[in-house]
Amino acid sequence: MTSSRGTPPAPRAARFVWGTETRRRDDGIPFLVYEPRRTNAAELLEDVRHWGDRVHLVRGEQRMTYAELLDLVPRAATVLADHGVAPGDRVMLLAFNSVEWIVGFWATLAAGAVVVLANAWWSEEEARHALGVVDVALVLADTRSAKLVPAGIPVLELDEMAAQAAERPPADPPPPAGEDEPAVILFTSGTSGPPKGAVLPHRSVIALQHMLLHVTRQLPHTLGADWPREVSLQTGPLFHIGGVQALVRQLLLGGTLVFTKGRFDPTEVLDLMESEGVHRWGGVPTMVSRVLADPTFDSRDLSVVRAISMGGSPVPPELVNRIKARFPNVERGVSQVYGLSEAGGTLTAASGRDLVERPGTVGRALPLVELRIDRPDEKGTGEVVARTPTQMLGYWGQSTDGAIDEDGWVHTGDLGHVDTDGYLFITGRLKDLIIRGGENIAAPHVENVLLRHPAIREVAVCGRPDPDFGETVAAAVVLDPASTVTVTELRSFAAQHLAHFELPTSWWLRSDTLPSNDVGKVQKRVLLATWPAGDIADDR
Repeated sequence: MTSSRGTPPAPRAARFVWGTETRRRDDGIPFLVYEPRRTNAAELLEDVRHWGDRVHLVRGEQRMTYAELLDLVPRAATVLADHGVAPGDRVMLLAFNSVEWIVGFWATLAAGAVVVLANAWWSEEEARHALGVVDVALVLADTRSAKLVPAGIPVLELDEMAAQAAERPPADPPPPAGEDEPAVILFTSGTSGPPKGAVLPHRSVIALQHMLLHVTRQLPHTLGADWPREVSLQTGPLFHIGGVQALVRQLLLGGTLVFTKGRFDPTEVLDLMESEGVHRWGGVPTMVSRVLADPTFDSRDLSVVRAISMGGSPVPPELVNRIKARFPNVERGVSQVYGLSEAGGTLTAASGRDLVERPGTVGRALPLVELRIDRPDEKGTGEVVARTPTQMLGYWGQSTDGAIDEDGWVHTGDLGHVDTDGYLFITGRLKDLIIRGGENIAAPHVENVLLRHPAIREVAVCGRPDPDFGETVAAAVVLDPASTVTVTELRSFAAQHLAHFELPTSWWLRSDTLPSNDVGKVQKRVLLATWPAGDIADDR
């Protein structure tokens, strides 16, 4: 996809200087902030005009340069206005990774609207729930995902948006929203129930990159047109916070972002590493393990790959060792990050050296991030809480009770401790979450769905350890004594209401009640400790 017009508008006479001095903000929550700083996410496009004809986006045979992107985005913003989108409105992006998705993302911000990131793996029921939570002016969708949108809600397919934009002159941009105004609504599983919409302000999108680029000495105003082009492979979904983080990072660094053609395929990942000269790849540990196990791995020339970053779930030390052994030039480039959607992404980062010298650490806090251990025990372990300019404003239309306290600290729900050198170690979770291959799954949500089945009397959903996904979804189900329902029937029922990654893959059909404590709470640790071998157990 390319624009039919020529070059973008002339660059500004002087480039914006990204500051490195920090101060504590004196209005609202007392975050640490940089001075000076960008205050509107759409303004980030002004920092990359000098990259010109450098290729920015690659998917299959499709190539888009910086000049083409900068030319097309304001035209696409005008198309959104033609479809009734006004500043402050919400525009949902419901689609899998594509070049058009990225145009839609920037066009929504350029139109002064709020990007609502929807999970393209949702079931129809979950999409309907999200659209009920956030009142949207328009849904931008790919052909497949458009079918999830209920009748009566305006939908514009991304291909059509791009086609209209190529022929539409840009309009004057609206006045920029302030840094504390909503920019992105990102759905997260939270601790229970259906997904919640975490509202990230403009400062969140900007401050995270400001911190990361400050640490690596790559602030945008210091990079000239001859800055080396980094090629990064994006295999995770853009609708996750890690996807947004990777997208904005590559933009500001003048980098090329490469996408797979469809679902994650380890062989295609290796193909792209070779054919596109990929320097950097980020993924959840499950993806990395599958690439290392690919039967074609040993025949590959992967010498150009120099950095592999992991996040989304704990990284086993043995996986770090395997990466360093099999990718010849990433020994220093293995890294891990820790964060959450409610905090706007990354809170801590660990380098390869950190991971070797302090096995199990998730690193130290980024420059503007304040970390604290809440209610530590005698060993210093307690809930990890954070205060950062990247954190959310709250949940759209829902209470933030328990998520952000009165002093502005975000409660992560994770248990951990910080050593004397400031390195954070995560040791467990307060939240009843399952992390399967980087996807957060609220166990109570799956339980509530299964309890709708007339044959189910009790249910407990747990995360069983898995060498590939980290955890898999397991359901212990107490059935009506007269029921003859099968696991196949239960799976079919659940698939009508849950995303594919939320579906239990391990089932324990029982006649005995579930183990519980004195107050009647199911003891999931006891359940997991006695779980039968295999994927299906029928003890009726």
